[in-house]
Amino acid sequence: MKIAYHHYLRPDDGALLHVRQFADAARALGHDVEVRALNLAPPDPPPGERAPGALRARGFLKRVLGRYLHEPKELLWNPLYVRKERRLLSRARPDVLLVRDHLITSSCLRVARSLSLPLVLEMNAPAVESRLYLDEYWHLPFVPEYLEGRKLREADTVTVVSSALRDHLVERYRLPVAKFIVNPNGVDLSLFRPDREPDPELRARDGATVVGFVGSFSPWHGGDLLARLVVEVLKARRDVRFVLVGDGPDRSLVERATDGLAGRVTFTGRLPHARVPSMVAAFDVAVTPEAAFYQSPLKVPEWMAAGRAIVAPGYGPLREIIADGVEGLLFTPRDLGALVAAVLRLVDDPALRRRLGDAAAERARLSLSWEENARRVVRACEESLRRSQRRSAANVPPAR
Repeated sequence: MKIAYHHYLRPDDGALLHVRQFADAARALGHDVEVRALNLAPPDPPPGERAPGALRARGFLKRVLGRYLHEPKELLWNPLYVRKERRLLSRARPDVLLVRDHLITSSCLRVARSLSLPLVLEMNAPAVESRLYLDEYWHLPFVPEYLEGRKLREADTVTVVSSALRDHLVERYRLPVAKFIVNPNGVDLSLFRPDREPDPELRARDGATVVGFVGSFSPWHGGDLLARLVVEVLKARRDVRFVLVGDGPDRSLVERATDGLAGRVTFTGRLPHARVPSMVAAFDVAVTPEAAFYQSPLKVPEWMAAGRAIVAPGYGPLREIIADGVEGLLFTPRDLGALVAAVLRLVDDPALRRRLGDAAAERARLSLSWEENARRVVRACEESLRRSQRRSAANVPPAR
């Protein structure tokens, strides 16, 4: 099958990891996947280089007016995307158009319709996400939800990362459940393995238990909870070290809270994904303090495949891949006491850590690989193509 896979991510977006790993897995299954990055924003200049005048002017306007112009700009870019996508697809002639959904971008509807292409929409977050977490922008009233509803109704199939996201969309837009395929994020089993050698700089040499976090330090990761967790656990146990991998707006909050704990808390900053497996291998316990109600956090399947003992909030998407007490410990979301107790329980019980880690690795091996993720998407594409062909045949007059 020939699949055109379109996305609107910027070159520095961490979600590109999902795009690359899905595409590689689908190609390994024998399918032709052509990935196209469509975002019209000009790339940032390399570090140390002075931006051209036009780009500097754009940067000034973005700093001054970006809060108010971001969503209108995205909306006005739709006709430009239509022309660009139609040109690309007219040359490529794929069997199916697979699109990673982007807030306020709906060009895929016109393009798929004009070229008679089946459309599979990959949705990782609902439109409401922008109002929950992106408060740096002024939001257009009604427009994101209106366009989201149109895309969902007109797409042949929609893949979502969790049942919670599916249920939210089904209820909000009164859509049939059968239109959706639940497809959690995957993991590269060749990179994340229980036998991976840990990063030598991070592995505790003093016998301390290492509690680790990997993430973007974004609001949906619960920076406030992470900061309080670190302080409470280090107050209760002297033989614990924290390793915090990543960067983002909430990192300074955690750094301020843990000031004075030098030697017991390591901030690595943002790292290339190729270094993350050895970092995770140095963890005894992996913890995510918070997640959005609809998210399937990419890092959790990676921790599972690496055989780490995991502590995570008991939201629906995480309960779909972790059975509490079997493949990890789930705590009541936003309950600091329950979070601290779960981490301390694992710090104090190496046998429990091994049991949970072994079960998590087996679960990841059986059902959470990118290969399994790609199979589910390809099946959705194949079914969408069959439906499209049946519709076309029904509209063709019989041969004389």
